[in-house]
Amino acid sequence: MSLSLTSDSHLSKPSLFQFSDAKSATGSIDCAILMAALVAICGGCLFILDLASARSSGQDSMVLNFASQIVHAIPSVVSSISTYFTLFLSSILTSGILVAFVYGLRALDQKVTGSHNHKSSSYFTVRAAKVASINQCKAASRGRESRLFLISPVFQ
Repeated sequence: MSLSLTSDSHLSKPSLFQFSDAKSATGSIDCAILMAALVAICGGCLFILDLASARSSGQDSMVLNFASQIVHAIPSVVSSISTYFTLFLSSILTSGILVAFVYGLRALDQKVTGSHNHKSSSYFTVRAAKVASINQCKAASRGRESRLFLISPVFQ
């Protein structure tokens, strides 16, 4: 019996590129689950071997000794973290109180002076007027000189 090569023969073969994205996503999840299971099983075996060797030699287990040191260190770590977190929150609260105090002083100043749109200083109004006049002079001089340049006054 011989098989003939027809145009329908390629339909029976699965394409390698059709499901490559789905297979790679599924494959990576499967790989992660298998690796986690492998680590758990190997870690458990090593823990049991450590306990057995410690029992036979009459000494403390290295893993349990390490775990007890970690358990005793956790309260000091938590206390230092809570101290720094409390300092951070107190700095935020202090900044908020200072901002509220400044706003309160501004409101009191507006009530005492009786003006709502009061400028803080006449120096700034004089300075702004001088800057505005200087800008007008510069704009006028640019207007006269821009006739010389056809492209843009940027080249001035």
